[in-house]
Amino acid sequence: MEFVTIASVKVPVLPNKSSFPVFPSSLVETDSVKSTLQKILYPMLEGIPVLLVGDAGVGKNALIYYINAKRNQPTLRFSFNEDTLPEDLIGSYRILLDGKGFTWSNGPLTNALGSGFSFVADEMNLCAPNIIKRFSSVYESNYLDLLEGSGERISGKTGFWFIGTQNPSEGFEGRKPLPFDITKHFAVVYVDPYSPDEMFFILKKLYKDLPEDTIRKVIRVTIESENRIKRGEIGKGDLEKYHFNLRTLQKYCNRILNYGKDEQVVAIREAMYLFQEPFRKAEDRALQQTLIESEFGGMIKTRSTKGYVQGGNIFWNDKEIKTFDEKKTVNILSKFPTPEPILQFLDQILTAVHNRENILVEFREDQDPQEFLPLFTELTGVPIESVMLSKGMHTSDVVGALKPIQEGEVASVNWVDGPLTRAIRNGQIILISGLESAGAELVEKMNMLTDDARSLALPPESGESIPITLKDTSIVFGLKTFRTSKSVTTISRAFRNRFTPILFPELEDSKVIEELITFFLPEGVLPRAIARFHLKAKELAEKRTIGSANLQPYRFGISNLLKWKNHIYRYNEKDVRGVAFRGGTIYYTNQISDPKERAEVERLLDGYLSGVEVFSELFEEIEEKKKTFTVESSLEKKQWWDPELHKRDPLTGEARKLNSGNELKRGIEIDTPETGGQIKEGADAWYGQDTQGNQGQGEPGAGGGAWGYRTEELYKQFLKKRRLLWDYSIMVGLDEFKKVFGKELEEVELNLEQLFDPEIDIHRMYRNEGSRVDARKYISYKSGRGDTKIFDKTTIQKNDEKLKGVEVTFLLSKCRRIFNFEYSVAMLSALLVSLHVLNEYDIATSVNTFCDIKNSKDTIDIFNLKKAEEDYTEEKEEEIFTNLCKNWHGDSVPEHQLLLNCEKYFSPDAQTRIVVILSDFRGQRAKEKIENEIGSFENRKLKEAVLKNQEKNYVFLGVGLGSRYIAEHLFTDSIQITADNFFSMPNLIGTEIARLIQVHHSLRT
Repeated sequence: MEFVTIASVKVPVLPNKSSFPVFPSSLVETDSVKSTLQKILYPMLEGIPVLLVGDAGVGKNALIYYINAKRNQPTLRFSFNEDTLPEDLIGSYRILLDGKGFTWSNGPLTNALGSGFSFVADEMNLCAPNIIKRFSSVYESNYLDLLEGSGERISGKTGFWFIGTQNPSEGFEGRKPLPFDITKHFAVVYVDPYSPDEMFFILKKLYKDLPEDTIRKVIRVTIESENRIKRGEIGKGDLEKYHFNLRTLQKYCNRILNYGKDEQVVAIREAMYLFQEPFRKAEDRALQQTLIESEFGGMIKTRSTKGYVQGGNIFWNDKEIKTFDEKKTVNILSKFPTPEPILQFLDQILTAVHNRENILVEFREDQDPQEFLPLFTELTGVPIESVMLSKGMHTSDVVGALKPIQEGEVASVNWVDGPLTRAIRNGQIILISGLESAGAELVEKMNMLTDDARSLALPPESGESIPITLKDTSIVFGLKTFRTSKSVTTISRAFRNRFTPILFPELEDSKVIEELITFFLPEGVLPRAIARFHLKAKELAEKRTIGSANLQPYRFGISNLLKWKNHIYRYNEKDVRGVAFRGGTIYYTNQISDPKERAEVERLLDGYLSGVEVFSELFEEIEEKKKTFTVESSLEKKQWWDPELHKRDPLTGEARKLNSGNELKRGIEIDTPETGGQIKEGADAWYGQDTQGNQGQGEPGAGGGAWGYRTEELYKQFLKKRRLLWDYSIMVGLDEFKKVFGKELEEVELNLEQLFDPEIDIHRMYRNEGSRVDARKYISYKSGRGDTKIFDKTTIQKNDEKLKGVEVTFLLSKCRRIFNFEYSVAMLSALLVSLHVLNEYDIATSVNTFCDIKNSKDTIDIFNLKKAEEDYTEEKEEEIFTNLCKNWHGDSVPEHQLLLNCEKYFSPDAQTRIVVILSDFRGQRAKEKIENEIGSFENRKLKEAVLKNQEKNYVFLGVGLGSRYIAEHLFTDSIQITADNFFSMPNLIGTEIARLIQVHHSLRT
């Protein structure tokens, strides 16, 4: 037997005479790659399936292609998604072309088993686990029963190897953790990102002609850009998941080789295109420009764009691109206006086309790149095929399906290509729109098409087992609107990384707008008036000067402008001004609902068309009313003490930590009654090892101290005297808090959303009418043993009602004993994240804090910050944050008394009631030994109250704060937050709440 050595491991080479593709790989064996290869190869040789887990672009599939290229082994790869069904992998029946019989077509998994090939389950955690379990016998015992077909058993032939690949469930949309009863059968290998030295080694080996200095510079730009994203310094407001890695670097190196490896202008320009242009905000782009200029040692130089068509080629600046229909190319260029922003946009598009990259065009809703679609998608003369995606579509609507056909008098069923398959076969330009609304179930199906494989595996009923491959003439374009809200879906970071993002320019400059109109209409007063009115209408709408009573602002985009132009062009009459006014009312003012506002905008329109500068008193009055003034508070005047001396340093990372962190040794010497020792004591006297008031029990920030020798009466007198000094607060606003911790909170929110995502329900349905024919049902019908319900109406839905009836209430101990920065910030973060995620899934929440605010020792103060029926709005978030930042000077109270009447925390409609209690659970009188605190009267009563309420179907989560693990002795479900893990508190609490919902709510539904 022939062998090949891969990463110092001897691997057998099996004979291969099949027509299935062996994908090439340009993988470079660095030290970490060799280590990863060994982790993969040893399980492979032992016949154990492998699951590769890693970030986008780390080369999971490249590793498999590399191994199989070395041993000349075909790789059958199937991209999993949410609508993957067993028959997609295993196989199905199809009708013969003559309509007189049927034949079984193997799916990719069955083909791999029977032929001894490698099978790659790409993005395996996008698929529902109950679908994966259909072929559990494959990864457990190396065989598959064809239940969908003949029922025979297919055993894995020598060489068969099952590999799963996936992005981590943390940080990636649509991914969920696979259950242990699946992963336990795999050798799980985490693929680490490349280090800077490895990136350099790889690029230098792949691009030998590139200067080393250029490679090192762009690597530094890549790493710093990625770090800025992780720190939340750039891209944060875009609500997208940007990613720069080795794939980006390879794009850059390819471009430099094509356009001038020794030219600084080219090096800077292409760095700008790849590392600055994807960002929307001006400040992000400025930061990236500074980074690139500092690395490459030069300024960005603007250049005039030059382009012409000659001899079957498009000559565009330093690019020469073949056109397959020169007449069509010239015709397109003559039909569209090309102001400077459009020319710059076209330069980026043609650069990506020239380098055969996938192109993602992103745009603001009102910018309408569709109006310029032929200009940037059909310029090479290749016909275009549009693939329009939307929510609710099935993969077969895009790829193809079995459908009824009529050939003469013979009615039959045959495979019909979908638009995506049709475009690949014909070598057309592929334009995919609606990416933001389709969801992972459709978009991720195109993974194999958009990466190095550039192929698409068709379902078994097509009768084709070999993937179809993109032709050289094909380029994949994607269209996607900007994401403006977290509630709107978007593409995953992994999918985005396979494209080159290019922003459609914001055409908002008056000269640019006028140039657009002048291209179609005679130069003069009219184009200028149209441009000025268009921009004025946009300004009024965006400021909400008009439409302030509407839920959504009015939108006036390029499409309004061009339709207005078309109206004037079509009805070219003597009274041009009258036609222009009519067109303006049709495409602008008619959509304004308020009669006064509509009339005022029409007055402005009339003025602009007449060349008169019109002043609107109505709009000025509206703007004046919107102005607000800050009224000075009288609260500050009443303070006779200096608040600055009592502020807690938030230590947000923006300021240097000034306090030493040493334990407090003495109390503050003030004139107060002595309480048993020789030292006069102040506000902090019972903290620290040397004070007399508590006999050395307790320490700052870790639970306070025991009551010691104090008498309650003297203590009350002291507190009344000095209560104002005890305004324990975090002096930081919500905006500043989010600025510092926002990136971490977003990551936690995304991870928790994976846990709360509804489960996928597959409903098998067959009807008398439809567009997809199920072959098995058709066979039964033709044999006379089945009815006419042969059309597959199977739906794959998310059970959005799954969480209905769940309510969560938070009870937070807000006493000074547990107040320190770490726990306070952790509690704030955990609460904000939990409330946001729970609100996104329509789970009712309430928030209550408790303490003895007056330190009277005989009352419990419960403050409700949010009721279950209240919406979690931005205003409510601000209110909760503000309340949790201040007034932590209350005393601790016995928690068991909070549970005497749990019904008051929930609405009557609640089915699953979850109570989350956050406290140190040390009672009113903290004790020296933990066993005494666990067995105290108060904690015995608390445990009794918890058990009693659990019998009433209340679910409790105890969150212990501090170094003493008391909560685990009181609650069935608990977590402990200490100085070592406080930064993980949001994730810990959110994950535990999600688990409790999944466990307890499913028992009742």
